[in-house]
Amino acid sequence: MSQQVWDHPEPLSLDSAPVPEYGAGSLADLLPTLAAGMDVPDVTASLTELSPADRNCVFLIDGLGWEQLRTHPDEAPFMTSLLGTSRGGTGRPITAGYPATTATSLASVGTGLPPGAHGLPGYTARNPETGELMNQLRWQPWTKPSKWQPYPTLFQLADAAGVHTAQVSSPHFQNTPLTKVALSGGTFHGRLTGEDRMDLAAEQLAAGDRSLVYTYYAEVDGKGHRFGVDSDPWRGQLMYVDRLVQRLAE
Repeated sequence: MSQQVWDHPEPLSLDSAPVPEYGAGSLADLLPTLAAGMDVPDVTASLTELSPADRNCVFLIDGLGWEQLRTHPDEAPFMTSLLGTSRGGTGRPITAGYPATTATSLASVGTGLPPGAHGLPGYTARNPETGELMNQLRWQPWTKPSKWQPYPTLFQLADAAGVHTAQVSSPHFQNTPLTKVALSGGTFHGRLTGEDRMDLAAEQLAAGDRSLVYTYYAEVDGKGHRFGVDSDPWRGQLMYVDRLVQRLAE
């Protein structure tokens, strides 16, 4: 067992911890805002900076946030150019939910609900029926997905409203329970390379008069876990994904 000491310039306090801005500026507010702009019923737009659009593409880069972009402009010049603090960008940060872990955050993105509502409150959670700890990323031990998270996703609502809806991601994720409870709806397109995902996402975006497309990249988060943020492998992934974002935008 090893022990790691975090060196903070001053003691952390509750006042320094960001509070999730549910209902005004969180990950859970993104898809409802986009869907409302495409006239999907029974959803509410709360991110007022996003203008309604007939076609929307969400590219989720797992493990990457506003502060990492601000401190790595050389590795991510294109994404840095989109920040509101430099080069004329108009962006602002939104908050992850609590806790900021993959299963919880993906469920908030897909359902538009905070963790306390969608029921994926962490990397592990106690199953109240069995008393066992359930890994919510790997969905072990197995529990019926629809029983654990019964709410419709924004993709399902958009698809039902006649919006062309698609997810473009690694083939590995197509049939996972987490995908089923958090991101299902419309069509799933599995592609191995980032370049193929960007090109197909662009095609799917143009496929309907109204389109909602979601694409995902995991390896920035993966390299951060394995080697640490600021490591050479992590920086390499950041440079690579910055080129993917630019490819999609172009």
